Amino acid sequence: MHEVAHAVAARRANLKVDGITLWFMGGLTRIEGDGNKPSTELVIALVGPLASGVIGGASIGLAVLAQNSGWALAAGTLRWLGAINLLLGLFNLLPASPLDGGRVLHGFLWWTTGNRWLATRLAAGAGTLLGGACAIFGLFAFEKADPLDGFVFLLMGWFVISSSKREQVAGRAQHVLGDVHVSDVMRPAVIAPGWLTVGAFWNEWVKPYPEAAFVLERWGGGHWSGVVTAQQLAAVPPGMHWSVRAQDVALPLPSAPRPEGEVPLAPAQPALAIAGRPGAALPVEDHGATVGVVMAPDIAAMVARGTPVNRRTWAGLRPPASATSGYA
Repeated sequence: MHEVAHAVAARRANLKVDGITLWFMGGLTRIEGDGNKPSTELVIALVGPLASGVIGGASIGLAVLAQNSGWALAAGTLRWLGAINLLLGLFNLLPASPLDGGRVLHGFLWWTTGNRWLATRLAAGAGTLLGGACAIFGLFAFEKADPLDGFVFLLMGWFVISSSKREQVAGRAQHVLGDVHVSDVMRPAVIAPGWLTVGAFWNEWVKPYPEAAFVLERWGGGHWSGVVTAQQLAAVPPGMHWSVRAQDVALPLPSAPRPEGEVPLAPAQPALAIAGRPGAALPVEDHGATVGVVMAPDIAAMVARGTPVNRRTWAGLRPPASATSGYA
């Protein structure tokens, strides 16, 4: 019910809920996307502990009634149910990611400072401290010959620390890519022959279009053999420039045909639409033509720098008209 409350609140905020996962350490509501307002995040985060508190309080009240009626077994069961739910609600309100309290802290800091990235860093830092404290308590339990509790607290510490790190990375991606479109992070696509050696390819294609993503044609036609950039070609040792082909060092593109229901990336989509799509190179299409490629190494470098990406004019990404035979 705690997780269902999160899911209902997220759906009322027009966010997509992918499902709920329950395991022995607790539960997780998988919400696609993120609220664009701190108030939305606060509501979604608070309803879970509130549901646990309501269930806990109601169980304690029913336990009192059962005890007064002489139903000792029912009273004991309800007391345990009430205590567990109240403990769950209170524990989840600890102000550290990935707990609900961490999301409350994040929403509050975002609301008061207006800086979402600062709120993410502080909430994730609090999560790291909480995870470290759990790990230390687990080691202390081992020292006191309590291996079961020690193992549980060590596992909890690992889970909290790793989850807070993931949230920090996701928050950094939101900070860097949150206000731009796919066209701002893609490379322009230039269709080129993949069977050329690296030396010939460099002279004929890389020099005129150094910032392009070269979508490579196969010798016999068919689907693309991959995509390559100037950086990948430059990594080939000089002694192999005339024996290694461009397609030999290319990154694979998603297989064709596209899986049923999958919508192709478009230049006007938010840049965060790339999240969750597998592959090191993602083609971008406009009216059925491949116009760009989003490269995973480029995105990783952007996120690592931590500086928000600037908007670009998509038309300015197109190669000159002289490349019509090699550009789609």
